[in-house]
Order: sequence, then structure tokens, then C-alpha cells
Amino acid sequence: MDAPRVVLLVLLLIFLFVSPDTQPTTPSQKREVDSLILEERRAISLLNTSHYGHLDPGNQGWFNLTGFRQDDGYMWDLLPKVQERAREQLWTALGPQGYLKLEDGVNKRLREKIEGTPAETNLQSNGSWSTNLWKSPTPVYQNVTGIVRGQWVRSAIDDGLTRPTLNLTALAPRMPYVTRGYNRNVTGQGGNLRLKLDEKSSEILATDHGSIREIRAEMTIKDESSSGDGWEMAMHGVHFPDIGGIVLSTTGEKFSGIFALPHFTLSEHAFSLARRLLTRTLATTVNKQEASIYTSYTYPWSSSPNNPNDMVFPTPHCEYIVYLQQHPAEISDKRWLDSGRSSNTLSRIEDELRFPTGASLPKVPSLEMTALIFSPDCGFVLESRGPPEYSPQEGTHLTGPKLESYMRLARHWILMFATVLCLEIYLLTRQMKDTSTPSTRSRVSFYTIAMMAMGDGFACMAFMVVSMFIEGAFVALITTAFLAFLCVSFFGMKFLMDIWIVQAPERQERQRRAAAANPAQTAANTAQAPVGPSRPVIITAAGVDTLPLPATARRPLDTGATPVILPPDQDLAAADAADTAAAQPANQTTAGSARREMGALYTRFYLILLGILFLSVHATSWPTTLRSWYANILAFSYLSFWTPQIYRNIVRNCRKALRWEFVIGQSILRLTPFIYFYTVKSNVLFVEADQNAVLFLMGWIWMQVWALLSQEILGPRFFVPKGWAPPAYDYHPILREDDEEAGATMPIGFTQATAEGAPCSSSAITSGESKEKGKKTFDCAICMQDIEVPVVPGGGGAGEGSTTLGANLFGRRSYMVTPCRHIFHSPCLEGWMRYRLQCPICRENLPPL
Repeated sequence: MDAPRVVLLVLLLIFLFVSPDTQPTTPSQKREVDSLILEERRAISLLNTSHYGHLDPGNQGWFNLTGFRQDDGYMWDLLPKVQERAREQLWTALGPQGYLKLEDGVNKRLREKIEGTPAETNLQSNGSWSTNLWKSPTPVYQNVTGIVRGQWVRSAIDDGLTRPTLNLTALAPRMPYVTRGYNRNVTGQGGNLRLKLDEKSSEILATDHGSIREIRAEMTIKDESSSGDGWEMAMHGVHFPDIGGIVLSTTGEKFSGIFALPHFTLSEHAFSLARRLLTRTLATTVNKQEASIYTSYTYPWSSSPNNPNDMVFPTPHCEYIVYLQQHPAEISDKRWLDSGRSSNTLSRIEDELRFPTGASLPKVPSLEMTALIFSPDCGFVLESRGPPEYSPQEGTHLTGPKLESYMRLARHWILMFATVLCLEIYLLTRQMKDTSTPSTRSRVSFYTIAMMAMGDGFACMAFMVVSMFIEGAFVALITTAFLAFLCVSFFGMKFLMDIWIVQAPERQERQRRAAAANPAQTAANTAQAPVGPSRPVIITAAGVDTLPLPATARRPLDTGATPVILPPDQDLAAADAADTAAAQPANQTTAGSARREMGALYTRFYLILLGILFLSVHATSWPTTLRSWYANILAFSYLSFWTPQIYRNIVRNCRKALRWEFVIGQSILRLTPFIYFYTVKSNVLFVEADQNAVLFLMGWIWMQVWALLSQEILGPRFFVPKGWAPPAYDYHPILREDDEEAGATMPIGFTQATAEGAPCSSSAITSGESKEKGKKTFDCAICMQDIEVPVVPGGGGAGEGSTTLGANLFGRRSYMVTPCRHIFHSPCLEGWMRYRLQCPICRENLPPL
């Protein structure tokens, strides 16, 4: 069967798409890696013998590493100003306690900072003040694994700077740069900043005078000149949990940032801790490099590990040094503040988040940090936007959830999406049950269901790909992906195949019309086609697929001839036998081609789905404006799924094809993810909120639903100009007493009852006068109840006829008149035609609804 092969091909493509491509090193590469490892060991040895203040460009103090030599041309004269600005951010966040722990005691710098403040008085009057302050816990997180976002602006240090000109050949002689233009070069005045911090498995160094731990980060910085989400880079550094300070740096072929990182710290005490930690961890990493040199080699401190283009087309990058300062975490729950437990609440929250026990906790505070970014080779200094320089309305620096809180939030929203998928499956199964006959399936638009299934398939693949990279939400993601797979494969595709098979005669009829319009091409195809046995004629309730039409085929218009009236108690068993015999050739022919059609349908569906998926992945690297246009156009196209159904209602002159619970439910459920991502600023995918876009999409869905409702009430073609749609029979005609061609519009019972002296047949439907003026009473042969129908009186003027027509617009929906001029209640005949497209009285073929 073709369907399993297609599914297997899709899974294979996904596996190849996400699997890493590692190649063993060649002998020439091994020699080059040996030299790199030798340089790394030399850099570690140089770091181990250096001291605080060794890098001092003002006093001709340089460091013999790439990027730190005097001839390299980097702007290291700005480093003291940047460090002083980072100390100011520390003082603003933590005050004297932060400075005391940074310097590991009271020194000259601290005394100058607290001069003239109450802290100076406390220091002079209370000898144990500094000791107690140093021992008290700082209200900051000890583990800052999480995601923070905010806005950046240019720092005052950046004013009037002259950008340096570097000799790239001397800095990186082994790198054949294809261009002299720099990537990651921020040229705008402001933009967005995002940092993903990770210290889940980092090395920790704890001493009596403080602690320090490794930290890794992925920074994304965006301005007007950046593409996609912005410039992305990987950074490595150290975190001082006692003061909440973080120092990060990029490392590359022209900048040995990680090996000189202790020299970026803000005090001699911090330098000592950083040097002890990095000397140990860097040596361990180099040993692992050397052990894996004969299998595969990757540079562990690369600033662009996920960009293979840097290896194929090397491009110089701007290097970055980042200072982050964590702000005190604020606990808003007054019960915890009043209970005296606030001193250790933050540590309890962290322990409960990392190792859940079910204990009751207050609301988890978010991470809040200030950022200071310095590029020594591109020569710019940036800061996070927020107080005190800016009001809270203009910016709040960098804020975001800890990883545990983020994963908890993500699981909640994934559960919400799973609930949405379950409701979609429920509505789809009810709609499939309601449209279980060929007559009802022929009303449903194939493309409407296909667009819904396409969206479910896209969600399935997206959840599967994301689950491979997020371990904490793997179960929730893969479960939701399975629900989306059920929705598209077991329900959506089955419904599509049922609709496809039922609507096959329509496609064949269109092909015949196209062939009749181009007889030359048809003759050529006939001459080339091999001669074979003739195919049996396919006769269905919707028509016949070969010419000429049989005598029993439905007539598009009544010719006025008197129909043959058969009694309602005729032999139904014989009619059923005839219907079964007529349907057997169709079943045999359809079964022969069903497998081929199913394979072709599955192939086209999944190829289109994969094309959209790969294009969407590629669109993440496009410029911001282009990517935004693509996302909005894709969302608009997907949420246009009711448009094909509106068009099919017009073509078939069908008032209602779908259940209203299906229409309303699917509209709300499929719009819910867009409302979430476009309105919630702290959404799990960090999509920028766009209220105008979501209002437009909601209005577009609302317009489609109202079009479907108007088609049911006012008629499927009420807004279509006459002559724009193909002719179709109207089951709700206007009934007039003085119609000269009453036989073509008025029911049979009316003409027989009003004919002077005409006897009434026992099988005819008689009419009578209604109690209300302008109405006649008929009998419905299905429910055996009376029908009161509006009739336009004879002799009325044009104005009166127009008024009556407008008044009876909704009354005409209560009855249906067949081409053989039999009248029934609309619900009665619609229920009958769900199973048989024949008149209940005379067995005349009926046009489908």
C-alpha cells in the first residue's frame, strides 16, 4: 500500500533533517588541530601565571594572546570605563552588600562609594556591621538558568567613538575570510536583546570567601540591520552567585576571550576566583579535545556552533564581552513576608523548582538583570534599557522566567494545545457521522477539509521536531504531536478520501466539458491512447459519467410536460433492487482506482506539507520584515479554510453543508493559537505581539462565518450577480397564482385543485385556503402534515409584488418544490435527500443540494 511508504519517507526525511552531520578528521586537519591544542595549552599556562591588572593598556600592560596584543588594534582603552559602569550597575542593584562581597571586605573603593551615606555611619559605629552584611544571604538566584529579554540602547560611553581598523590577516592568518565586512556589527540606536542562560551542568568552585560557577549563554541581539531574529552567538563565562554578577565573552579565531576572561572581572577577589575555576575547567576541556581528535573535532568555545556557513564561507564577526547584574528577587506574597520566612524563601523556591516535592510556594519571581555589552574590535558599548535612566514604561532591563518556570508554563500551554486538538477531533468525528452518505459528502468542499488537515499536519511535525531538543517537555510535546497525527492521518485523511471518491463524477464531468471545448486535443489524445475493453457506465445519484445521458437522468429544468404520478405505496423493494444493480458497476470501477487515487492523494498532501515546513524553517533566517510578511500570509491562507466551502455552496446552490457546531467550533479552536501568540507578550515561542494582525485574522474568520450563515438564510447566491454562477435548480421558488406557466413553478396539487371541474386524483396533493391571507395549505407526503406556503396573489402590481417578495423571503425557506412539482417541508425533503436523490412520490431523479 502506498500510504505506509509515504509515512516512512516523511519520517526518514525528518530524521535526516535533524540528525547532526559529523565527519572524522583528515590527517591534514589533525595536524592543524594539534597546533590549536598546543596554543590552547600555552594560553592556559599564561593565564595561570598572570595577575590582576596585567591587562592595563593605559600603562602599556598587554597580554600575549590573540586580540590582547598592542598591535592587534582592539579598543582596550575603553575597558576601565566599561568596568566602572558595571560596578555602578552592581551598586544600583545591591548597594553596599554587593560591593562588600565583590571586594571580599572593606577596602578603599568601598569606603569611597559609601562616603556620606548611612552605610558609612554604620561602618564607623558598628564594628560587626560589615561582617553581618557579608554573611547575610543576597536576595538573588543562585542558579540563573532561564531566558531573559529586553531592549538595548547605546551607552553614554559609546558617544564619539572612532571604530578601529583591524588587520585580519595578522589576527587570523589561517582563516581565508571571503569578505572584510563584519557580521554582528550593531549599527542601530536600539533594538531587542534576548539571553538564554544555562548552568544546569556547570562546574562549581566554592571557597570560604565566595563561590563561582561556569555558565554558558546564547545571546540574540537585533537591530535594523540584522536578519531574521537578529545576530545569534554562543558565549561562555563565569557566574558569581553571591552577588548575582555574570561575565561572558565570545571566543574565536581572532579573539581568545575565554582564556583572558578573568581580566574582565571587576575586582581582584573576583579575578582570583575566576582564574582558579577556568584554569581547571579549560584544562579538562582541552584534554577531551585531544581524546576526540581521531574521531571528530569541534571547537568547544565557538561563538557560532550552529552556523555551518561559517566553515564554508568564513566571515569575520564582532566579538562581545557582556556584564550581567541580577537584581534582587521580589516576593509579592505577603503571607510569606509576614511569616518571617522571607530570608530563606528564595533558596526554598529554587530547591522546589529543581527537585519538586509538592510543597506550597509563593509566586515564583522572574529573573531581572541589567546588561552592559562591549565589543573591543567593532568599538561600541550597549546597555539594557531601564531604570534609573529610563522610566519603567520605557523599559525594565532584561526580564524573564527561570527555566523551571518556563518549562512549567510551556507544559501548561502544550496541554492547552492538546485539548484544542482533542476538541477538533471530536467535532470532526461528529461531522463525519453527519455526512455519512454520498449526498451529504458531495456538499462538503474537499479543499476546506484539506486545509484543516494541512494545519494539523504542520503542527504534528513541528511538535515532533521541537520534542527532540527540549527534554523537559518531551512527553507533553510527543503526546500532542500524536494527537495531531491522529487528527490528520486517521480522521482528516479518511474524510478527505470519502469526499474525493464521492465527488469523482464531478471531476469527470469537468474533464468532459474541457475535452468538448478543445476537440483537437481530445482527438490527438484518443489517437495516442491504446485500444482496450470499454469501461462500464457509472451511474450515481449525482449523475452519469459517460454520454449520452440515460432516460432516467435528472432534468435541469422542467419542460412543462405532465409527469407520471406513481402511488406512494409502490413496490419499494423493486426500486431498491434497481438502485443496487445500478450502483454495482460504479462500486467495481471505483474500487479499482481507489488505491491509486489514495496513493496519489497522500503523496501530494505530504509533499506540500513538507515543502511548507522546510520553507518555514528557512524563513527563520530571513530579514525581520520579510519573515513577518511570510508568517502573516501563511496564517491568512490557513485561516481562509471556509472560503472553498463558500465557493462550493455557490456552485452547487447548496444552503448548508456543515453542522454549525463544526463551523463555530473549528473557527474558534483554530484561531486560538494565533490569539495566544499574537496577544501574549510572554508566550513560549517569544513571538512578538501584534494586536493589529490578530484583529485582522479574527475579522477575516468572522466574515467567512457570516458568509456561510447568510448563505443558509438568504440563499447561497444572494451576493452573486446573476449570470456569474452556473445554472442550478432552485428548490425554494416564488409561487404566484397568475403565473402563466404555473406548471413549471406551482405544485401539482395547486393546479389540480383550482382547475374548474377537474376531479382530484387520490395520489395528487390537494391545496386549500389558509387562515392567513396570502398563504395556501398543502400536504407533505413525508411527514403527512400540512404546509402553509406564501403565494403571491394574482393581479398585484409591481410594488405590491416586490413587498410581498421581501416579506416572504424567509417563508420560502420552510418549503421545497421538486422539479417534478411536488412540495414538501424543507427539513423533511432535506432529510430524505441525505440518503436518496429521488422524489419520494414519483421517483423522479432530483438535483443534489
